[in-house]
Amino acid sequence: MDRFEAFTAGNRGLSFADRSAELERLAARCACPDCPTYNDCSEGAGERLYCLVGRSFGCMTGNLGCACAGCPVHRALDLAFAEYCINGPEASRRYERTLP
Repeated sequence: MDRFEAFTAGNRGLSFADRSAELERLAARCACPDCPTYNDCSEGAGERLYCLVGRSFGCMTGNLGCACAGCPVHRALDLAFAEYCINGPEASRRYERTLP
């Protein structure tokens, strides 16, 4: 089990409030606002942590670069992918990788 799998397994048993608090803690370390693709729309919508919560809901107009590899959350959870704002979160992409 890698760090991402341990993180998701550990969060399953948490209450909604505790899961929300954990996401807020991680959002404070999130590098999304430093990414070239992140924009005013994303900021205004409060979008962050695409790697965990899912891709942008219409704010991203194109890929202008990716900061995922340098993100503290990405490194701490040992994530395997990038460009989550456009392509979707880690869990979905890991699942898709298992499909024939």
